[in-house]
Amino acid sequence: MLLRLFLSFACLAVIGTAAPVRAQNPVLEPDTMPVADTIPRELPSPRAALVRAMLVPGWGHVYTEEYTRGAVYFAIQSTSWFMLGKTIRRLNEVADREDRLRVLAADSLELEMAADPELAEALEDPDAYEEALLTYPGLRNARNLARARRQQRQDWITYTLFFTFAAAVDAYVTAHLKDFPTDIIAEPAVGGRFNLGVQVPIGSLR
Repeated sequence: MLLRLFLSFACLAVIGTAAPVRAQNPVLEPDTMPVADTIPRELPSPRAALVRAMLVPGWGHVYTEEYTRGAVYFAIQSTSWFMLGKTIRRLNEVADREDRLRVLAADSLELEMAADPELAEALEDPDAYEEALLTYPGLRNARNLARARRQQRQDWITYTLFFTFAAAVDAYVTAHLKDFPTDIIAEPAVGGRFNLGVQVPIGSLR
């Protein structure tokens, strides 16, 4: 009788200690087990990066999450556009001044030709007439300045197109190699050249 009671208490003790262990380590049901996120991240489109870089300075690099390079290209392209606009404005001003001085020079020369038939006969040659106009005070300087401004405008148009093309190519290449473990360096250089480089991680040196 005593042996039977002892065995009963022993079974109850074993069951009492086993229940908390099972409660501390619950079995997850199939519906509640965590599932790993296997959906790949969508990569940027090279064509979309190219178009964005052509439309707005730095937009293509922001699209590819290259914010530092986007800021660099934004500064370069914005500066080139600013200088182009400034040069065009200054060219328009000097061109207007040249036109006003030319009108005044022509009126003054016509009066001189009307009073001097020999001068009128000598200035029948277009080249001689044009050279006589340039003797009017300020006209020659205005024409030379306008010529210099036109050259500056052409230079800034070239620079602006070059920087825009460089940014578009860099954004296109960056989007193409977004999933490649390298850093692509594509930067405009002095003299209208273009530097292209690749940085590949090779691990730490010990």
